[in-house]
Amino acid sequence: MLRGILVLFLLGVFAGCAKKLDLPEITISAAEVSAFTRFRAELGAEFPAERLKDFDTAVQELKLDAMNRDVVSAEARELDMLGVVNGKTIHAATVLGWEARRARFAREMAEINRLLETSLKQQQNAGANGPSSVTIARIQSARNVLSQLEANAAETDRRLVEMRVPRDQKP
Repeated sequence: MLRGILVLFLLGVFAGCAKKLDLPEITISAAEVSAFTRFRAELGAEFPAERLKDFDTAVQELKLDAMNRDVVSAEARELDMLGVVNGKTIHAATVLGWEARRARFAREMAEINRLLETSLKQQQNAGANGPSSVTIARIQSARNVLSQLEANAAETDRRLVEMRVPRDQKP
């Protein structure tokens, strides 16, 4: 009996001495929606919201990526995202999500550029009366949106570079 208590005590001591994983090293449990909900709640209890911000952004971007691939319902997009992140580390899933974010910005910039080109052709072909105020407004709006998308893409690229630097080489 005493020996059993001693063994339990030693197991408890060793478990308490085990190295606790830092956020990027934690493996995601997302075999189903409820498991991921529990997992995310546990992360929220253990880490401040600021540390989880990039991961949460990545999760949303992976859902948007599913939408881009014509995954129609919100439930299906959630399941698609779970399939991508389940069993990966927080770091790996975060990088995947931010890569999806970069791809989304690239698609959106290409679409805005197409719209801008069309409007610029309309402006060029306007003739003696000049372009309509609608065309001019559309050109300015497209340029503003494009500028914001380019800034967002540049920031995303910067963050991806940071994420890819090995942890032991970070200042």
